[in-house]
Amino acid sequence: MRDFQYYVSQPKVDAHNHLNLGMHYNSYLAWSGTPIPNFPRFMNGLDDMHNIISQYTRPRCQTAEDVVSLIDMSVHDAIEDGVTILEGSIDIGFMVHFREDMDKFLLMVTDFVSRYAGKIEMRPELGLGKTFDKDKIARWVIPLMESGIFRSIDLYGPEIEEGIEEFKYIFTKAEALGIKKKAHVGEFSNAHSVQRFVEFFDLDEVQHGIGAAQDDKVLKFLADRKVRCNICPQSNLMLGAVPSLKVHPVKKMIDAGVPLTIGTDDLLFFDHSVSRQIFNLVAEGIITEKDADKLVCEGICPPITARIRA
Repeated sequence: MRDFQYYVSQPKVDAHNHLNLGMHYNSYLAWSGTPIPNFPRFMNGLDDMHNIISQYTRPRCQTAEDVVSLIDMSVHDAIEDGVTILEGSIDIGFMVHFREDMDKFLLMVTDFVSRYAGKIEMRPELGLGKTFDKDKIARWVIPLMESGIFRSIDLYGPEIEEGIEEFKYIFTKAEALGIKKKAHVGEFSNAHSVQRFVEFFDLDEVQHGIGAAQDDKVLKFLADRKVRCNICPQSNLMLGAVPSLKVHPVKKMIDAGVPLTIGTDDLLFFDHSVSRQIFNLVAEGIITEKDADKLVCEGICPPITARIRA
């Protein structure tokens, strides 16, 4: 069997990475000087995770310099894992740390792209939290997308359908600008919600999406439309979305023809790189080495232009 270092050596994408939480805990601890008790650890769903964020990580990020440091650690740890394409999410809420100076915020993003060129291809993603101040989102999101700097958008927050119509205009604009459209759904929600989000927002990709495995028709829907799911098995395990890796639906989704990549989600919390997760899936007999090769290849050259719209 291939060893862990084999997967580190393979060029790969991380298409599901929140850059403010995208570093190993040891990296974060050395910078922050603020230990998080009993960490990393298994958590009781997203509420438990958000409690840790509120108590420890959010108070530590107070300035634009802090934002830069967090992103820098995340990019560095992605490079160490052999990631060559990083679709890293930068939350729109960080505009407040730049005193709502859009030019400075955008300069920070472009500086990262140029600074690491040659080591990793950064494809900046604009992250949108459903629970963030919607007036501020409305004020900032269109000019940020029109800047031409962000290659994709990602909507995250509670995986519920209520209120999603408030964000429809953003995805319509993204489509017009040729910006890739993603949203979080299907880690804790069901197959119906996955299909609903894909159809409502005309998504190119789903962040998580494992709930689709509950319904073969929804898996076929994703496969037929070539909607990629950027799944995060270690996140699913440590948050309790699946009771064990053995029952994770990754193999079912692969066999159904759904395009998949493996992402880190929030490496600070889940501690497993892309390479480590793929290695674990093979080592535990959940997927084959051929499946693993497909996961890596899919991330490097996703056939997004070949999507079929139903």
